[in-house]
Amino acid sequence: MTQAPPADTGAAPAKKMPRKAWFIIGLLMALLVLNYFDRQTLSILKPIMKDELAFDDEAYSLLTFAFMLPYIVMYVVSGRLIDRFGTRICMTLFAVGWSVANIASGLSHSFSHLAASRVLMGAAEPGAFPVVQRAILNWVPIERRALAISIATPAGNIGAILAPPLIAVLATAIDWRAAFVIPGAIGIVIAILWWFTDTRHTPPAQPIADAAPTLPEPVDEGDASIRGLMRDKRFWSIIAARMLSDPVWYFYLFWIPGYLQERAGLSLSELGVVGGLPFIAAVLACMVLGRIVDRFTERGHDSIRVQLWIFALTAALMPLGALITMTSSVAVAIIIITIVVVVCQGWFVGYYVLLAGLFPARVNASAVGILGAVGASTALVFNLFAGSILAHFDYVALFTGLAVLHPLSAVILIVVIGRSRRKRSAHA
Repeated sequence: MTQAPPADTGAAPAKKMPRKAWFIIGLLMALLVLNYFDRQTLSILKPIMKDELAFDDEAYSLLTFAFMLPYIVMYVVSGRLIDRFGTRICMTLFAVGWSVANIASGLSHSFSHLAASRVLMGAAEPGAFPVVQRAILNWVPIERRALAISIATPAGNIGAILAPPLIAVLATAIDWRAAFVIPGAIGIVIAILWWFTDTRHTPPAQPIADAAPTLPEPVDEGDASIRGLMRDKRFWSIIAARMLSDPVWYFYLFWIPGYLQERAGLSLSELGVVGGLPFIAAVLACMVLGRIVDRFTERGHDSIRVQLWIFALTAALMPLGALITMTSSVAVAIIIITIVVVVCQGWFVGYYVLLAGLFPARVNASAVGILGAVGASTALVFNLFAGSILAHFDYVALFTGLAVLHPLSAVILIVVIGRSRRKRSAHA
């Protein structure tokens, strides 16, 4: 890898993370933990709730559709709301919204009531991720952003780690409804704490305008910034990559708990023991990858090129996913699932690192919202038909098709963004 010019790498000593920034990151992590915990509850309790509320796998596909359609719309809308009104009020409203929806899911006594609660949850949950991006840009010095993003963004995996055992305990010790209601109440409390914590509207270390390179053409606040973003080929390459790669993550999130119970033969309590292992590995791997990017950046390397290398190397592992149904060993299947989950989460962190390094902070929340929406759109279509594909072709077709999507995405990113970095170095 070649070194970027001194002006781009910032040779000044790295700034320390402000104490308040650590507390903000901690709250962001707590909210993302609940965000993922709450959305996992239905997939984990799917076998129980199918009997309780009388629905099948194709109806379950409709529930994922009910969640993801408003999720897509609100991903775009939430990014613009955050850029307009800030992270304090937006995160508070989002967290209260999905917590109320989770409580409503637990109080549902019919399929239609459950579907309505999933609509509300889908509308509230996506806003958390643009908030994370903007809050980190607001609070964290530029030399520590890759690390901060790699710590906060995959924190949702902790929710996925905690979900199987805690949901199993709540469902068996109390009732399956308690697995929805209790976390929902906790979410409302943490949302209130966020409101009283995120009170600063300007970053403590440097002005937002200096937080990232400008777009190829001058941009102004408001619509001009978004127009400039949408004219950038690099952003379109990230859009294309998200459209291809996101369905992998959403499928594993929504369908793997049911697969392990219904096809691999795990009980709910056994799933509680092993179901969190892929997400534990993902959290650790993301922190390591984020630190690697920061270390290379501190040594004068181009962080964007480093991230592209990480995309290429991790994408090469994804074809292993096609082997999940070909093994009779539950342990081997879980190892492969773990690898896929780690790569998916590493890519989500990588996308945010690209956005922070390529585009101005004032459009980052909107950029995260747009990317989340387009990725969730293809995931919505895929999950809508997943039940029918499963009925006609079984899991083999699903796992095989998903195994090639990250390698294709890596090619797009390397060709477009890698070429732009080479041209940039040549003209420097």
